[in-house]
Amino acid sequence: MTATEGRAQPDLTLMYATHDAFRRDLGLLAAAARDNGTAPGSAFRTGWETFQTFLTIHHTAEDKVLWPLMRAKLADDPARLRLLDEMDDEHEALDPLLEAVEDVLAQRQQERLPALISTVADKLAHHLEHEERAALPVVLSVLSAQEYDTFGAEQRRMLGVKGGALYFPWVLDGASEETQRTALGVVPPPVRFLYKAVWRPRYQKRTRAFAQAAA
Repeated sequence: MTATEGRAQPDLTLMYATHDAFRRDLGLLAAAARDNGTAPGSAFRTGWETFQTFLTIHHTAEDKVLWPLMRAKLADDPARLRLLDEMDDEHEALDPLLEAVEDVLAQRQQERLPALISTVADKLAHHLEHEERAALPVVLSVLSAQEYDTFGAEQRRMLGVKGGALYFPWVLDGASEETQRTALGVVPPPVRFLYKAVWRPRYQKRTRAFAQAAA
C-alpha cells in the first residue's frame, strides 16, 4: 500500500510549467546578454528581475515547506533522504551565481554576462532535470494533494496579489493549451477574467522589449 493510496495525488502541472518557464527565460536571457551592446539594457533587466524573483520564491518555498514535508515522510528511508540533501545542495550552489549576476548588473559589466548566464543555465538545467527525474516521483508517492498544496500556499503567500498578477501570465507564456486549461481551471472565474483581460495583456506589454531583444 502506498502512502497516498485512497487519496488524491498532487497535481504537478504548475510545477512542470514553472520549470519550463525558467528554461524559456534562460534562453531569452542568454540571447539578450549576447546582443545587448556594451551595457545591460532595460530589456535584459526586466527579464532577469522576473526570472530571479520567481526562482527565489520557488526554491524558498521548496526549502521551507516541500522538502521538510518529505523529510518527515521519509525519516526511515536514508537513500531518499540523501536525494533531498542533493536538492538542498543544488539550491545552495545556485545562490552565489544569482548574486554574481546582480553584482554584474549593478556594476554595468556587460561583458561578463554571457558567460555568467551560461553557467546559471547549466547549473539550473541540471537541477531541474534531477528534480523532475528523481524527486518529483517521490513527491507523488509520499504526499497527498492536501499536503502538497501547503507548498503552493506558501508560494501564493510569498507572491501576494501583485506577484500573482505577474506569475500567471509568466508561467503560462508559451505553455500548452492543456497546461493553460489545467492551471486556470483551479482558480475562481474572476481570476480567469483578470488573467485574460488585464494580467496577460499587461505582461505582454511589459516583456515585449525583452522578447525582441532576445530575438
